[in-house]
Amino acid sequence: MDKKKNIRVLVLDDDKFMLEFVSHLLRELGVNEVLVAEDGAAGLFALSAQIEVVDLLICDIEMPGMDGIEFLRHIADQKYSGKVVLFSGVDADLLKAIERLAIVRGLNVIGTLTKPVTMGSLTAILEKLSLPIQKTADSSQIRQMFDVEEIRQALMADQITLFFQPKISASSRRVTSVECLARWHHARYGYISPDNFISIIEQNGLINDFTRNVLKKSVQQLDIWLQNGLDLKISVNVSMANLDRFNLPEIYQEAVQDSNVPIERVTLEITEGKLGKDFAQSLDILTRIRLKGFGLSIDDFGTGYASMETLKYMPFTELKIDRIFAHNATQDLATRVILESSIKLGKAFGLNVVVEGIETQADCELVAELGCDEIQGYFIAKPMLADEFARWLCDYEKNRE
Repeated sequence: MDKKKNIRVLVLDDDKFMLEFVSHLLRELGVNEVLVAEDGAAGLFALSAQIEVVDLLICDIEMPGMDGIEFLRHIADQKYSGKVVLFSGVDADLLKAIERLAIVRGLNVIGTLTKPVTMGSLTAILEKLSLPIQKTADSSQIRQMFDVEEIRQALMADQITLFFQPKISASSRRVTSVECLARWHHARYGYISPDNFISIIEQNGLINDFTRNVLKKSVQQLDIWLQNGLDLKISVNVSMANLDRFNLPEIYQEAVQDSNVPIERVTLEITEGKLGKDFAQSLDILTRIRLKGFGLSIDDFGTGYASMETLKYMPFTELKIDRIFAHNATQDLATRVILESSIKLGKAFGLNVVVEGIETQADCELVAELGCDEIQGYFIAKPMLADEFARWLCDYEKNRE
């Protein structure tokens, strides 16, 4: 191999900030040619348009439209010979399963990167290449994605903005609720998703203030909608790092009581993959949160470690089935079986069942046919700012009539 050859890397991710950030890190590590693509179709086009081979493909797994698994299938069929790194914020076990799948398809997977990516983890990946790597900077001196002081200042400056993604009733197709999603409105990068900074917030004792702030803003917006005659509920994500204090139910109750919103209209979503570190304490806190009147949703069901014991003991009111068990379920029998079983399980426990990540008419009709209660995903609508959501809802209701 020509030792003077430059490394050519293609980064595939639907997050524009992540594309820019990873590209920056790669260039700091001496990679001169960095290509980017924001979805699977663009990635396939980028690969097909190259005269010279792309040495390394860094591929996100969770993308709307063509997800990473589909993209990997396509490039395997096209006999892509470069090296592959899987890049995602999904549960480690699921990422490992996808890695095994890619290897079975004949792809040369050399590792995985979890979000948020760091200079150290990216350096370790590049060191596996049999190509020359000339670092242009000392990686120990390069600041990682964001430092805690920058995030602390962002929180103090009220730079956390909410986006809202609607859920619809599977039977009536009426909009029933919205998930409230935090975004950091960054002066340089625009709106940044929590995947890129939440770990720093958790590790530096800021998570409780962050979650309380998001909850209060979510409730304030719901209050406005209710006053305008909209019959809606909301859901807000809660990190397991929040469940470290026994007075959390009172903190959340107080955050809601500052408005005119009934607590029963607020559901807190807990990610399944992070349950059980201190089962007794989590059970204590979540039960008392339920006692206050909040709904409790087990998020991303099927991707973590939840067991029948978790569903038996934890006082959940809702089960959210992860998109990987809904996407392309009309085409893949195994996916459909898992989806149908998960819906039946949730209904057997008396839970409200939400299927998220729906992106096609066929999958939307299937999950409704299988008995889920609510549907969420890009097929319905993408996350939007409050004003945009109000306009979208007006148009949606007119078209539904």
